[in-house]
Parts: sequence; structure tokens; C-alpha cells
Amino acid sequence: MAARSPFLISLALVLVLISNCSLITAYSGTATFYSSYDSYCYGNKNQGVMIAAASDALGNKDAACGHIYNVTCVGPTNAVPHPCTSTPTVTVKIVDYCPGCGGTIDLSKEAFAKIANPVAGVIKIEYNRIK
Repeated sequence: MAARSPFLISLALVLVLISNCSLITAYSGTATFYSSYDSYCYGNKNQGVMIAAASDALGNKDAACGHIYNVTCVGPTNAVPHPCTSTPTVTVKIVDYCPGCGGTIDLSKEAFAKIANPVAGVIKIEYNRIK
């Protein structure tokens, strides 16, 4: 019986840890980039350069403001065969709204360049909102 006790304690700890963790759901989409940083959400207040504009896929224009997303480059959408960099994930804050942008999320040029070759223009991504 003593040999089973450490196993049962370990199992119980794992179950407690799993029950306290929230599962992260990644969504698929595409990302483009922009370089004119006018902000629908914050006006003229500087929000840095690791920022993004939300398309309608991320919610209505007011609801998306201020949310933080992890965005990961997962592959090409065009003739650039390997657009992703060796650091394919960036964390960005939604500061703008782009109802007509060509992707799910429109990254700042700096954020896009961190995860992908800007020559690609559009990339496949996975993204999730950080709560």
C-alpha cells in the first residue's frame, strides 16, 4: 500500500492542476499589416508598435478595443513559400478597427515583421485572446 501512496498523491495533484487551468483555444485566420497608426480606440495616445487593428471577425469595433492577442505565423498564403520567422509569435494590443482589411487581424508593420517576412504581405495565422 505504501508504494501506491506517492502515485495516488501525484495523480491527485495533476488532476487539481488540470482543473485549475483554462484551456487555450487557438483560432485560424490570416494577418496583413499596416503602417499608418491612427487609432480608432485611443485617438492620438501612443500605444507603442506591437499593436493591431481588428477586423469584424474579432468582434464589433468597440468590443475589440484594448484586447490583447497572441498571434502566430503558421504558413504562407501566396508565392512566398516560408514567410514565418524563427520567432513566429507576437503579442499585440488591439488599438484600431479595420472593417475592410484583407485579413482577420491587421498587424503593425513591426509586429508583422517580427513573425513573418513583410514581402509575404498576407500570412496564415493562429491567434488567441489573452484574458
